[in-house]
Amino acid sequence: MNKKLLYLYISFFLLIHHTISLATWFDNSWSISEELFNYIRLVLPQGKTILELGSGWSTGQLCKYYTVYSVEHDKEWLNKYESNYIYASIVGDWYDIKSLEKELPEEYDLILVDGPIAKFWPRDGFYTNLYLFNTDVIIIFDDVDREDEYNLMLNVSKKIKRKYKVFRDSFGKEFGVIEAKKSISKELPSKELFDKKTLKRRVQ
Repeated sequence: MNKKLLYLYISFFLLIHHTISLATWFDNSWSISEELFNYIRLVLPQGKTILELGSGWSTGQLCKYYTVYSVEHDKEWLNKYESNYIYASIVGDWYDIKSLEKELPEEYDLILVDGPIAKFWPRDGFYTNLYLFNTDVIIIFDDVDREDEYNLMLNVSKKIKRKYKVFRDSFGKEFGVIEAKKSISKELPSKELFDKKTLKRRVQ
């Protein structure tokens, strides 16, 4: 096989692999985006601990690299993956505070705010009950292309007095990041790195 044919074969293989990868992610609607997953992989060293509000298909992917604690209100999603599940039913408009006070881990390195389901319950309970969480860590807010989620991130940013950054993927979906108070061995990726991965940083 000549070099030109080999190059075309490899290019075709990578294209198919990328297409299958995207299809896998977008066939699983209860999931963070692949770009957000890759972002976490870039900024958080393997073996660290994630606390996520709301679980989904991507929980299983995160568990391959991290210790994960998942706050989940839907019993059907409990114990689907190798996460440490915290069952907290919806009381009023947010998770049951008593369950969180009892079950939340003491130590973690990143908070992923992706629940409860915003279509039915507002996520601003995270801000209202911020005292429950260690806000010195990286805090990621999914779906900040929606006004309510963006305002949640903005309010938390003002409350803890740390700036946020917003990233937009190639499909227009956005997530916001408040950096950790103290760096954890990896620097946040540069805008140039994300441009190469089709993830654009939006100007604050």
